Amino acid sequence: MKRPDKRLQPWVECYWHVQLHTGKEGKRETILPNGKVEMIFALEGDYRVGNRRTYRMKHAWLSGLQEEPLHIEYTGASNLIGIRFHPSGLFPFLHIPISETVNEVEPLEMIWGSFAAEIFENLSETGTIEGIFCKLEVYLHRKINGEKENQHSLIKKAINEISIMPTLSFSLLAEEMGYSERHLNRIFKDMTGISPKLLAQIFRFEKASMELFKSSAGSIGSAAIDLGYYDQSHFIREFKRFSGMTPGEFKKKAISANNFL
Repeated sequence: MKRPDKRLQPWVECYWHVQLHTGKEGKRETILPNGKVEMIFALEGDYRVGNRRTYRMKHAWLSGLQEEPLHIEYTGASNLIGIRFHPSGLFPFLHIPISETVNEVEPLEMIWGSFAAEIFENLSETGTIEGIFCKLEVYLHRKINGEKENQHSLIKKAINEISIMPTLSFSLLAEEMGYSERHLNRIFKDMTGISPKLLAQIFRFEKASMELFKSSAGSIGSAAIDLGYYDQSHFIREFKRFSGMTPGEFKKKAISANNFL
């Protein structure tokens, strides 16, 4: 992984690279909701990506902020380059409403047109990972909208507060920041595509999944209380909404397969 330069850090968390070969046996990975957005360039390999629908992807695609698990299947050689954005990270790079990317997996050419094809071709001709990461930065700087860029400080503060404390009252957060709850909610949806309440639920789910993965077998009830769920049934219901599994089912599969990201 590599961190972006200073100008891009409010929007981009990191650049990453994964290269492997599965042989003749296919590989299937589950990616759980985490509040992040991924832009992926497949320099080698064919992929099937599915949530409610299944897509066959080549070259490059955008995986928007997800409320449900994504499943990725591939066989043989795999060489992926990724840009991981913060929850509001797409805002200065797209001309379409961010809400149109939520729960979607779209070929990048559908969003950036010929610019996406230019990026992919250039990355494919670059010989080193470091060189690829440098070129990604150049392209992001070309695409960023300066007017939108200036709006990041407000939403960044709100997202940071929610990620640290997902149970934080949004009305209190709005009051602290000097905005009405309605106005802050509108800004939030404009820049992330979802409500602050939903993002808080995703952050809390991510904390819960990590806690279950690390904790002892009998700790599901205590994890629910520690993370601020009303009761265990509420915890199970919300966990299943985001993962498609109960906490107990997740724990068994995650530990045995070790392929939940």
